[in-house]
Order: sequence, then C-alpha cells, then structure tokens
Amino acid sequence: MRKFYFLFGLVIDLIIFVIFKYFHLIDIEMMNWPNFSAQDLLIPLGISFYTFKTLGYCIDIYQKKYSPIDSFSDYALSVSFFPQLIAGPIEKSKNLSVQFNRCENFNPQNIIDGGKLILWGMFKKIVIADSIAQIINPCFANIDEYQGFELWLILFGFVYQIYVDFSGYSDIAIGSAILFNINLPANFNKPFYSKSVGEFWIRWHITFSRWLKEYVFDNIGGVVRGNKLRTVINLWILFQLVGIWHGATLNYMLYANLAFIWMLGDITTRKKRKKIFKKKNSFSPILNYLTIILMMMSLCIFFRTSNFNESIYIVKNLFLFENYTMTFTKVYTVFGLILIFEFFQYFQISPKGTCVENVKSFKIRALLYVFMIFCLVFLSMRADITFQYYQF
Repeated sequence: MRKFYFLFGLVIDLIIFVIFKYFHLIDIEMMNWPNFSAQDLLIPLGISFYTFKTLGYCIDIYQKKYSPIDSFSDYALSVSFFPQLIAGPIEKSKNLSVQFNRCENFNPQNIIDGGKLILWGMFKKIVIADSIAQIINPCFANIDEYQGFELWLILFGFVYQIYVDFSGYSDIAIGSAILFNINLPANFNKPFYSKSVGEFWIRWHITFSRWLKEYVFDNIGGVVRGNKLRTVINLWILFQLVGIWHGATLNYMLYANLAFIWMLGDITTRKKRKKIFKKKNSFSPILNYLTIILMMMSLCIFFRTSNFNESIYIVKNLFLFENYTMTFTKVYTVFGLILIFEFFQYFQISPKGTCVENVKSFKIRALLYVFMIFCLVFLSMRADITFQYYQF
C-alpha cells in the first residue's frame, strides 16, 4: 500500500506538470475540440519548481529519509513559500517546515541582512541584466542582420545577462526569506570561475543540480564503478531530461546534447588536464574562464534563439567578418556593464553574501550602497523585463 501511495503521488504530480507544461504541443483540431485552444490554458507561475519540491518530498518519504510533515498547512506553506515559489532556490519541504515551527523573537538584524541581499539582487537584475537585455534582445529579434564579431558579442552579452538575471532573482528570494528568519540555500557560486565543466554545473543553479543528482541521476544508477559506458548513458539520460524540462523543442534537445558533449569532454580529458596543469600555471585560471564562457556561448546558440533556423544562421555566420551594423556605443555598453558587475562581484566572498561584504572601509561600503540605490532609482523607470526563468 505504501508503494501505491508513492506511485499515486508521483503520477498525479507528473500529470499536472505535463498538462500545463506541454499541452500546447497537442493539435487541438485533430482532437476535434474546435471550441478549445491550448492558449486558453493558463500556466501556473513556477509550476516546475514546486513540482520538483513535491516530487522530492514524495521520494524522501517513500525512502524513509525523514518522517512526513504532521500538519498539511505546514506542508502547503513549505511548497508555496512565496520568495522561492517562481524560480527557486529549491529547498526541501522538511527543512522549511522545521524553520516555520521554531519560535524565535524578532531579530532586527534580519531586516538589515535581508535588505542588503535584496538590494544586491535588484541591482544585478535591473541595472546590469536589464541594461544588457535592452541591447541584446533587439539583436536576437533581428539576428539575421548580424555576423562575425557582432554575433560573438551578442552571445557573450546574453551569457552574462542570464547569469546576472537568474542569480539576481535568487538573491532577492534568499534576502526576502531572511526577512522572515527563513534560511534558503545558495543557488549560484561564481560559476564562470569554475575549474572545469563539471564544477560549473555544481556552482550553477546549485539547488537544481543537487535535486537532479539526488532524485534523478542517483536513482537511475549514477556513477557506476567499473562501468564507464553505463555511467555515460546515465549522464546522457540526465541531460535529455533537463532538455525536455526546458521545453519539448528541437533547440532545447540540441542544447541538452551539446551540454552533454561538453561534460563528456570534461570527463575524458580530466586526467590529461591534471598532468598539464600539475604545476601552478598563471594562465590556467584564464583558460578555465575562457572555456566556461565558450561553452555557455555555444549552448546559448540553441538556448536563446527562437527556432532552429536562427541557430543555424548563427553557426554559419560566426566567422564571417564583412559588414558591421552594431554601433560602438552598444559594444562599449555591454562590456562596461559586465566589467561593473565583475568589479562588484569581486568583493563577494560567500554565495549568499553581498557585493560589498569584503570591503573593510565603512565609507567605501556606504558609497557603494548609495551608488547602487541611485542606479536603481534612475533606471527603475524603464519598461519591465521579466526574469529569464519565469518561462520555465
């Protein structure tokens, strides 16, 4: 009976998820439903992320990792806790339930710590990511007007846009939770400075990577000692599921398979790279950074474009350096925004820290906070640009 309830919970979760996520792929006319359109089906915000939480909870209870939450209201609150509802971070319901039930007095320090992290997240989103988007989004809308260096710049700009945008949301979510004395896990840890592709996926969307490893990869076999082929197959299955989760389109499947190829290359060359960089090499951090950025740019060819034809256009024209239509102002602006972000990020020590936590001078910290607030006020009058991962 226990297994029946477990399977029933999984099936219900997955049916609801599939209906809302992929119902638009069904040809309604062929189904002979003339008075109904897939567009009439409103997709709940953040359905992917709270589906992950409910699936994880079912699996944890079935595997007896911990006892069920006693109160349904506590369980419902742990799933729908608003800061992490839309796009994570993904925290286990049990961990949240424990925090909801602890009795502690109001701590004014939470307002300060949470407010600082919210400010940092809003600065990343509104000042950096949205400013890059103002330049990059129109380029993707007319991608056939660009070639060569311009395409490289567009891809490079989007790599930073999606990182700053998504990590900015995570900072806002974590900071908002701190206001209520709730601790959410970190979701990003400077992934572009990873030493390998494998490390990158550990430091990028951390809670999602952990969820995939614990509930998917390990349950389909994980790393099989003495059987490299089986390990590679398990890894390939994992990346296919990631692609399908993003969307059941050719582009997302190509994105997933290309990500798998990068990961496979990282695994097969790991020993050789360790031999080459056994001694400390001043160029290795730069090479690591360039490798990660190049990987992300190649993935974004399929991740960001609207269709396969646009992706093919980019691939064909990346090395054509004939005509330039992009103004130097846009080029300088993109690089300038990225440098500003990297300058602030340099002073960030912990994954859930603010950008000025390592600045010892109180006056300089105050000036940096004033600068961020001024930029937010000045740029907040622009048209809103939604968070990149709202669509998932």
